[in-house]
Amino acid sequence: MHRLVQVLTACLAATTSAALPTTEPKIVTAAFASYLAPDNGSNSLKRGKTSSFDAYFSKQYLLNSDVGHTIDAITSNAVLKPLVTVKAGDGQTFKKVLIDTGSAIIWLGGQKAYKPGRNSHDLADFGVQYGAGGVSGRAYTDKVTIGDATVKSQIIGASNDTSGFGLVYPIDGILGLGPSGSNAGQIFSSDESTPTFVENLVAEGTIDKPVFGIYINGLDKATGKEVGHGEITFGGVDQSKFRGNIDWIPQLEPYNFHWEFNVTSLKFGNQVLVPDVAPARSDTGVLPFGLPFDAFIAVMNSVPGGDVIASGPLGGLITFPANVTQKDLPSFTMQLGKQTYSIPPAKYLIPKGAYAGLNLTVGEATYTWITSGGRGRYALGQKWLESVYTVYDMEKHRVGFAPVASIV
Repeated sequence: MHRLVQVLTACLAATTSAALPTTEPKIVTAAFASYLAPDNGSNSLKRGKTSSFDAYFSKQYLLNSDVGHTIDAITSNAVLKPLVTVKAGDGQTFKKVLIDTGSAIIWLGGQKAYKPGRNSHDLADFGVQYGAGGVSGRAYTDKVTIGDATVKSQIIGASNDTSGFGLVYPIDGILGLGPSGSNAGQIFSSDESTPTFVENLVAEGTIDKPVFGIYINGLDKATGKEVGHGEITFGGVDQSKFRGNIDWIPQLEPYNFHWEFNVTSLKFGNQVLVPDVAPARSDTGVLPFGLPFDAFIAVMNSVPGGDVIASGPLGGLITFPANVTQKDLPSFTMQLGKQTYSIPPAKYLIPKGAYAGLNLTVGEATYTWITSGGRGRYALGQKWLESVYTVYDMEKHRVGFAPVASIV
C-alpha cells in the first residue's frame, strides 16, 4: 500500500509538472542606432571662464534647488542621439525618432510630415514643452510599430511646429518612455494623462508587464564610430546585455513625474565628490553625464587649466588642457543600491575620432561629456547609460541597474 501511494504521488507530480510548465515572459525588442552629428558648421564653440559659470548655468540648467529642475528631454547638447525607427501613418517609416525616457508621448513629423492612414483617427490638438523647446500639432490614434512591437491603437502627435530645440542632427520625432501618468494635459481634449506605448503593449496582450530594458551602445574610444547597436526590450530584459543580477532602486515620488531615484555616493579617483544620498534622473534624451553642481566644479578644478565650453551645442561640458590624456585621469566610482559602478576616462572623454563630427579641434583641448546636473542632483544621460543596463518598471515603481556585458 505504501509503495502504491509513492507511485501515485510520483505520477501526480509528473502530470502536474507537465500540465503547468514554467513560462517565459512575453518579450518584444527594437534595435536602434546612436547617430553622430555631421559637421555642418553650426557647432561653434566658445571656451568659458570660471567667473561666468553661475550666470551660464542659472540660465541653461535651472540650478535653483527649490525648483528641482534639471536638463530635460531635448537640449542643444543633443548632438549624439539614440534613434529608433517607427512605422505609422499612411505606410510611413520614420527612421530617426529619439528615444526619450524623460517624456511620455510619441510624436512624429519632425522632418517629413505625418500623413494619416487607414488606421489613423483624428483626436485633438496636442502640445509638449521640453526644457529647451516645444512641439505642437494634431493628435491621432494610430497603429504604431517599433521593432517587433506593435500597438494597434496608440495616441501619437503629428507635429506641425517645433521650436527652440537647436538640434544639430535632425530628428523625425520622439518616442517618450517616461513613467505612467507623466504626460497629463498634453492632449488638449483632456487634462488627464494618456497611455504610453508600453502600457498599450500590456493592454493589447503583447507583453505581460509594463517593464522595459534599455541597452545603449557606445562609440569606439579611438575612432569615435558607433559600435554595435542599442536595444529596447519591451516586457522584460535581454540577459545577454548585462552581467550579474538586476539591482532594483525605488523610484522617487511623485511617480508620474520622471524616472528618478537616489544615488548613494560618488568618488573621482580617491576624492569623495558626493558623500551623501542625492537624487538622480535617468534620461536617454539627454547626452551628458550630469553631476551635482559642487561635484562638477570639483572635477573641473581637479586638473590645472580645467575649463568649460560656454556656448554652442556642447555648451556646459568640462574641458581639460590638450596635453591631458586618459592616463592622467581617474575613474568615477558611483554607489547605486548594492552595486558600485566605475566610469573610466575612456567613457567620459569625447573620443578624438569624433572631434571632427562635433567641430572640435584636436590639440585645442581635451573634451569631456561631463556637465552639471543641477544643485544637489544628478542628470544621468546617454554617456553614463552606455556603461549601465537600465530597466524601468511602471507597475512596481522602480528602476533597475546592472553592469553592461561589455564596455566599449
